[in-house]
Amino acid sequence: MKKLILFLSILLILFTQAFSQRGKDGAKVVTGVESVNAYALLTLNAFGGNTAITVNNIANLNTNFTTPLAQGDLIMIIQLKGVSINDTPHPAQDSTWGEITNYNTCGNYEFLQVDSIFNNTIFFDCPLVNNYANWGATLAIRVPRYSSLTINSGGVLEAPQWNGAQGGVLAVEVLGITTINTGGSIDMSGLGFQGGIAYDPAFDITGGDRFADQSRIEGSEKGEGVAGDFGYYQATFSGAYCRGAAGNAGGGGNVHNAGGGGGANAGDINNWNYGVGTPDLSSPGYAQAWDMETTFGISVLNSTVTSSGGGRGGYSFLRNDQNELTVPPGDPSWGSSKREATGGLGGRPLDYSTGRIFLGGGGGAGDGNDNEAGDGGNGGGLIFLTTYNDITGAGNIVSNGEDGEDVIGVSPPFGNVTGKDAAGGAGGGGTIILRTTSSVTLTGQITANGGDGGNQSIAIGPFGSGAIEGEGPGGGGGGGYIAVSAGAPTRTANGGANGITNCSHVANFPPNGATMGGFGINNASIDAFDIVAIGDSICENNSTTISASLTGNPPVGTQFEWYDSEFNGNLLFTGSNFPTPVLTTTTVYWVKVCPAPYLVPVTVIVTPCPSGPSANFSSTDSTICLNDCIDFNDLSTGTPTIWRWHFFGAATTTSSAQNPTNICYNTVGSYDVALFVSDGTLTDSLFMPNFITVNSLPTVAASNDTSICLGDTANISVTGT
Repeated sequence: MKKLILFLSILLILFTQAFSQRGKDGAKVVTGVESVNAYALLTLNAFGGNTAITVNNIANLNTNFTTPLAQGDLIMIIQLKGVSINDTPHPAQDSTWGEITNYNTCGNYEFLQVDSIFNNTIFFDCPLVNNYANWGATLAIRVPRYSSLTINSGGVLEAPQWNGAQGGVLAVEVLGITTINTGGSIDMSGLGFQGGIAYDPAFDITGGDRFADQSRIEGSEKGEGVAGDFGYYQATFSGAYCRGAAGNAGGGGNVHNAGGGGGANAGDINNWNYGVGTPDLSSPGYAQAWDMETTFGISVLNSTVTSSGGGRGGYSFLRNDQNELTVPPGDPSWGSSKREATGGLGGRPLDYSTGRIFLGGGGGAGDGNDNEAGDGGNGGGLIFLTTYNDITGAGNIVSNGEDGEDVIGVSPPFGNVTGKDAAGGAGGGGTIILRTTSSVTLTGQITANGGDGGNQSIAIGPFGSGAIEGEGPGGGGGGGYIAVSAGAPTRTANGGANGITNCSHVANFPPNGATMGGFGINNASIDAFDIVAIGDSICENNSTTISASLTGNPPVGTQFEWYDSEFNGNLLFTGSNFPTPVLTTTTVYWVKVCPAPYLVPVTVIVTPCPSGPSANFSSTDSTICLNDCIDFNDLSTGTPTIWRWHFFGAATTTSSAQNPTNICYNTVGSYDVALFVSDGTLTDSLFMPNFITVNSLPTVAASNDTSICLGDTANISVTGT
């Protein structure tokens, strides 16, 4: 029987570490402020199961890259807008205006690898999972594929401000380690949905109570959010002005001079209490002021109320000096617009429970008639890191909402008063997603806080004359959303503070009706997975079985597919263990699992079969008498240099000679012989059972007739063997 032992300089089982397209853009080191993505807009609706999308201009996807979009590049698709809202027609309006009645396809997203390109159509190697609407601000984003990412002190990775056609989203894929050093950051603060713009109307009214209107004389501009922007509100809904919150966008302050509402992002979707926000109780007397508030005969805000989403904007214009701790808002004694609770409502928190993701909503603008009103703050943008190794360092990952714009009076040369308009609501916190198959060990800040509402700061001329008046500060922005797949870094997604006024008429209650934003979600998780492939090394003209498995938490129902080429290959097998055909040369196969946006190469190394020695021998005899001796001859083929003989039952039991001689047997029986040969690398053996038979010596007996005549015969007997 023959046994072949191979001594190879390579492992028989190879864990594939080389990946073809992940990491293709090399190691990235950021030392300044950089934007690394490119954007195009979807022009045709796309549906789950499709393998292609069409964009407005394929060349847009080459910005910030050194090579044109090609096979193996990574695209993120995300729909930023497109919800349906309650748009109750005039005059039956209330705080339910802007409530989301259907998310439609807004918030859907996925990552896909480019397979080919034709004109403005991009084909992918996996089908889409979700549906996308071309009217919903759906972006195709080119994502860099780094082998490693390092952000040094002074380095900032960001994306452009969302402008209705691009920006707002930063997406990066990293195969190796992501390191954000002290003083470095990934920062998308204030780069999400835009805040409402404040500007004066030709004339306005007093006591406006509308929630949506197409006329600026009724109120100030709403922020941008998942329901749309200024143009869409005007063309599709009841209008872009007034205090109603459109989805996660803050409402604009109503005339005259109410503050803008804060935008929102994440939070408890069941705790949006009419958009009134959370009252500031930082001073003991504030509770008394809040508890006096009633609106339309229903107490919607008191000192015990908390609300998710954005904070509400402050009260409308007051002229007279009253005791804000005893005289409620809306009392005519305040004069002018009576200090009514008509500030912009805070934006609504969005539903993240179905896996959708969003930008932070823009804050509403403060209302003004003196050319000093504050704009709403922009919402935080979206940060999406996909990594296959640690995210570490002491730097920061930040996507906070922008503060609402302050109204800052400038001391005039004479007796005029400046700073007499309302401030803007803050932007909602952004979204941060750190999806890694390893761990997040970052020790710096990871924050998606809402911005702070704008302040009103009155300035009086040097002679102290001029009318003193109070306007509404801005509402704070709601907190954002943070999801991490592994690790326990410190994360915050708090609501922003309300703005305040320095008007002496309400010195005991500087919030003057503006409230804080609610908490977002800082402790969410997101699944991540990777493909681990196992190759092999075999002799030529043999087959093997190669395998792949998934680590982490892959989607339910994922299925391995094996191909003979990375692109445009033939599907060879479906399943985790692929039996190869007989191979004569080293061969690379490719395995994928949709929706993973990559294929993994799996190599089978094929080498010539070794031709080492083959053991064989003979002897001068195989049946001998007791005490006889025989010689053995080596008949092995190949080029052995080492011989090991084993003679069972012989007087000499072993030999290292090539041709042992004079091997004697002193005991009757049948005996085995074995020969091991080696050329120093490969070894073979031959074992021959009962190869030698040893018989006893014969016995000769005398004749029973010892004297005979010439010509007679005698009998002689022989016994034994």
